Amino acid sequence: MRYDIWFSVLGAVRVRRGGKDLTAGPPQQQALLAALLLRAGRGASAHELIGAIWGEDAPGSALASLRTYAWRLRQMLEEDRAEPRLLVSLRDGYQLVVLPVSVDAHLAEKLAADAVQAREAGLDEECRRLLTQALELWRGEPLAGLPGPFAEQQRSRLGELRLALLEERFDSDLRLGRHSFVIPELAAFAEEYPLRERVYGFQMRALYACGRQADALAVFTRARRLLAEELGVDPGPELTALQAQVLAGEPLPPAPGRAPQRAPVHLAAPPGPAAPDEARPAQPALFRPAQLPADTADFIGRAHEMREMCQVLTDAGGTAMPVVSITGMGGIGKTTLALRLAHQAKQHFVDGQLYADLGGNGLEPADPGIVLDSFLTALGVSGHTLPALLEDRARLFRSTLDGRHILLLLDNARDPAQVRPLLPGSADCAVVVTSRVRLTGLPTTLQTALDVFGTDDSLELLASTAGARRVSDEPGAALELVTACGHLPLAVRIVAARLAARPQWQIATMVGRLADERRRIGELRAGDLAVAAAFELGYRQLTEHQARAFRRLAPVARPSISLACAAAALGLGEHEAEDLLEALVDAAMLEAPLPERYRFHDLVRAFALQLTTASKDSGEDDAATLARLLGHLLAGGCSAFQHMVPGDPAEVILTASSVPGPRFPGLSEAQDWVSTEFDCIVNAVLVAARGPAPVPARTLRMAADLLVALSPFGKSIPYGRLAEAAREVAEVAAAQGDDYTTGRARFVCGNAALQNARLDEAARHTALASKACHRADDRVILQQTLNDRGLIAQFQQRYGDAVRCYEQAIGLARELGHRSGELTAILNAAQARLRSGGAEEAARICEQALGALHGAAEQHCIAYALFVHGQALHELKSHAAAVARYRECLDVCAAAGIRGQEAQARFRLAETLRVLGRFDEARSEAERSLVMCEERGAEHDRGYALLILARVLAGLGDARGALTRARQADAVFAGLGLPDVREARDLAGRLTAVAHG
Repeated sequence: MRYDIWFSVLGAVRVRRGGKDLTAGPPQQQALLAALLLRAGRGASAHELIGAIWGEDAPGSALASLRTYAWRLRQMLEEDRAEPRLLVSLRDGYQLVVLPVSVDAHLAEKLAADAVQAREAGLDEECRRLLTQALELWRGEPLAGLPGPFAEQQRSRLGELRLALLEERFDSDLRLGRHSFVIPELAAFAEEYPLRERVYGFQMRALYACGRQADALAVFTRARRLLAEELGVDPGPELTALQAQVLAGEPLPPAPGRAPQRAPVHLAAPPGPAAPDEARPAQPALFRPAQLPADTADFIGRAHEMREMCQVLTDAGGTAMPVVSITGMGGIGKTTLALRLAHQAKQHFVDGQLYADLGGNGLEPADPGIVLDSFLTALGVSGHTLPALLEDRARLFRSTLDGRHILLLLDNARDPAQVRPLLPGSADCAVVVTSRVRLTGLPTTLQTALDVFGTDDSLELLASTAGARRVSDEPGAALELVTACGHLPLAVRIVAARLAARPQWQIATMVGRLADERRRIGELRAGDLAVAAAFELGYRQLTEHQARAFRRLAPVARPSISLACAAAALGLGEHEAEDLLEALVDAAMLEAPLPERYRFHDLVRAFALQLTTASKDSGEDDAATLARLLGHLLAGGCSAFQHMVPGDPAEVILTASSVPGPRFPGLSEAQDWVSTEFDCIVNAVLVAARGPAPVPARTLRMAADLLVALSPFGKSIPYGRLAEAAREVAEVAAAQGDDYTTGRARFVCGNAALQNARLDEAARHTALASKACHRADDRVILQQTLNDRGLIAQFQQRYGDAVRCYEQAIGLARELGHRSGELTAILNAAQARLRSGGAEEAARICEQALGALHGAAEQHCIAYALFVHGQALHELKSHAAAVARYRECLDVCAAAGIRGQEAQARFRLAETLRVLGRFDEARSEAERSLVMCEERGAEHDRGYALLILARVLAGLGDARGALTRARQADAVFAGLGLPDVREARDLAGRLTAVAHG
């Protein structure tokens, strides 16, 4: 994250870095920036962002404009590419990774929350200072001049926040006795916002405190008349009571009047004094219990949850008793949060607080009858009068609490049946209950499901115990440490305590101790605190069937796993598997982030892996689980391969799977599956490669074939990660003498390096792949390796060598009957001939290929043929025909979702449009292509997009912009070690000469 950047939205949008203003761009670009900033670090899809900026009237070009705006914002924000990116691409959307305190709106909300805590601690001066500091952040109307529904909504929200802060500032002024000073400001505020009734109360208090009784009553008269005329209502009870006190000449209490027992906590005054005893119904002489355990001194975070839950607990006037449920996994801080909540709210429950640990996480949960016995005794009911039956005790408990203001904290509930008898019946009471499971069926007012801490809260918790100086001295290690803890509050607290007890340790030392996932749980122990203990309680409640599934899935469900894959891995039907997985979710041992998708928290997985290591049957179980999962994924990979490469028979190229798997009706469904299951596929391959030696040959072969099945998806997947997995498979296979698997894995490594124009690496891997394929007589992969070797030669401008490799690949493809492989090699050869001056021959080859291609199944080959034909026509100076071919190619790419070919077609189209003198169109196409190349990480294509954009800008007379782009292209090609650098350098030299001429 950047610490020297500041975003302002409380006024016109501004961006400052290092004390200098940056240009935020046109209004719609600013609207995109604001939409990402005000999501507080959460990502947004392209659909969401288009709706935020344009609403329902979004133009057809909205997506392209969005990409352009994002690219320009990235250029503005990220001047140094060596630093982590601020604007991150997520699927088809974006996320802005900045510190919350770097955005004035988020800082204002944090200051408001801090002001609440200061006021509740009795620090009125500090409260006023914080409120003033928050208000000073406003520079005018929020998001001034920004279009779109999102900006309009946020303008309203942030405007309302400012008014609330002003009212609380007035309240603080009155508490501090600044009555005469605040009167003019209150009068102006009431004039501008005449329907905000609370301000009239402030005015009356200030005037009355200054001895101006008549003026105070005049304010009430004016407020009553205005409310009647505008809204047809009378002043509320608070204002009416205030008038009566002024009329009677009574001294006013120090705070604005509120409901006597439960006033809202959020930015509101403490309650007035409790009602006198004689005003209450007659009650038995009962004790006032105060059973809450001590609050935690270093409580961190959860501000939003606290405000929401306090509001529910202390909101007076309802007929139903408030019940707040806090749920979450072990160690997430349920009890800590519940205690803080209870201590903050207890002042509103003047008859006391009851507490019980229901032991729901253990093997012997508390008997509700015994808990009722304890509660009734604490309330003064004699033990010998207690009924024997649970139902009778529950009725007595409800009767005893009727009309009294009691807060109950029920910690660690097992299920709703345990809690139900312990609930009071009176709306004057309130209940806070914590549980690992969702207490479905209880009459809860608010259910709060806790997630792990965010990064800022994790670091704050670490600093509060281990020391702020240590965290600031090792910021990178501190971030690694809380990440290794999975941001679980208990785990962060434990490592912080261990560091505090070892001042000579560096934070990096602790990071190193947590590096081994299978040892991590053992390291997370300090005194009587242990992460393992928190998870063990939940694990011991699982049935044998659930516990076995929990252990089996831990190695393969990384980072998550779909229901279909989990069912295959466990050897179950989907319905049976879903029941099992949902039971693990209910036990807080598994998470369900999306429908039919499951994941382990990192530490829960580490706990499960530790159990797996200790289990006697773990080796056989793990091997069988992995084999079933790989078989399922390979079946899906074969189906996806057939749609991506329709002319090549998958059943010949890939090992047939003995396990049933998904089948896809079309290419888009296949692409969706590959994208969704990619992480699971890579993890399964790595688990196979890292298994105990020797790895079964069939397991390695399935892993290698799965890699080959995904290789045609190229840049539509994170191919680099696939290649890393392939490298591990290749090394293990080579060590075991398995040439078949070695050749296939090395082919994937070489293909990935080639797609990123790392030619030396690609040549090394393809040479190893060719040798292994020759030894294994694997002609299928040999054919693809020859094609890749031709591409390497073509990149290096060795066009004769390239054509020879392609011709060998074409011959092998014909022998094997691989139509798609043959066509691809033919078109590659045409492009090589084109580069070496054979434009006419290349055009003829493309025309023949297009004549042979037909149908939606061959869209990739059609798009490629159109693209190469367009280049040939350009070289033959048939520029209008070339433009038409490129447009056809773009139409095919758009229909089939072929993003890589689309980016290439756009920068080649831009070059032809430039030659035709259509510079504005050329610039638009080049810029769109550049954005697409950057998003896909296609550096070679990015270099050409920059080079062509430089030529276009030069044609438009923008010599400085052209020179910048030419130098960027030079840097790209030089970094890749490609001979194309000469072309970029020549252009940069000519532009420099013009600039100095």
